[in-house]
Amino acid sequence: MALRPQRLRPLELVAFQDRYKHIGVEPRMPNFAAWIHGVDLARPLSEAVRQELRQALWDFEVLFFHPQEITSEQHLALAEVFGPLGSGAFWDQGDGKAELEILAFDEEHPPFVDAWHTDLVFKKQPPAGSVIQITEIPPGGGNTCWVSTTKAYDALSPGLQAYFGTLSTENTWEITGYREYLAEKGWDVLVQALRDYPPQSHPLVLTHPVSGKKSLYFNKETARRIENVDIRESKGMLEFVAAWVQRPEFMIHHRWEAHGIAIWDNRTTQHYACADYWPYRRVNQRTTFSGPLTAQAPAVASRRDAAPAPALAQWK
Repeated sequence: MALRPQRLRPLELVAFQDRYKHIGVEPRMPNFAAWIHGVDLARPLSEAVRQELRQALWDFEVLFFHPQEITSEQHLALAEVFGPLGSGAFWDQGDGKAELEILAFDEEHPPFVDAWHTDLVFKKQPPAGSVIQITEIPPGGGNTCWVSTTKAYDALSPGLQAYFGTLSTENTWEITGYREYLAEKGWDVLVQALRDYPPQSHPLVLTHPVSGKKSLYFNKETARRIENVDIRESKGMLEFVAAWVQRPEFMIHHRWEAHGIAIWDNRTTQHYACADYWPYRRVNQRTTFSGPLTAQAPAVASRRDAAPAPALAQWK
């Protein structure tokens, strides 16, 4: 028997055609993920371009640039467009810069970040967003998927939205592949990480401090439990949310080219780095930027314009 069709709520589409004057924006999905054109990241960016890049990130949550070879300094300068540079956690530094991490996997170092997550949620102040460049790609595979956790939140029933808004999760890296990774570096490294990064509590629902959009915020890999509920309810709710956010309607699947660049908002997305290329080599250069995790006051009005919806043909 065929399933009864879901009654979807219509999207309030971002009116991007008239919003951007200094950058090209090509949405890959309605209200989620966009190519950015006409920006040379090897040159200093004007304030007008910087402001439109920030607006694009608020509008589309993950931005993509076709390959551009940029230096470590230019990589960090790009992240600073969106906020103060953040610190990493466990990865090796690039060019001796504490804010730049190198995630390298090869035959001797199998990938283990093939899980849905948002970066460094086990920290007391997780990063607001991340900027990466894939500097080496395998001959095949190694793609990355992103999901919009604002789309996932919007698709929930009002009752679940209200209930989830009362919950928080306890997050720890100790139940992830990081534990084995650090243990291989030595017992002292593992013990120091236990001291530096104890479990942290974060709300399950965030209100974005700029756009006002609500999102589901958690990692299945790091969320040990939902706080202040029965452990069986916690387990069931975490399994439900993990499965819910992975719906294809909320997802973009990105094929990398060498020196391709992506920027995303950690507060409104999760991502998954596919490990289907091993034992080939893949190298990712990453930095993060800081900002408030959630609005501390009533959310500001949405930055979407109440403009007529674009024709379907305009969506790539």
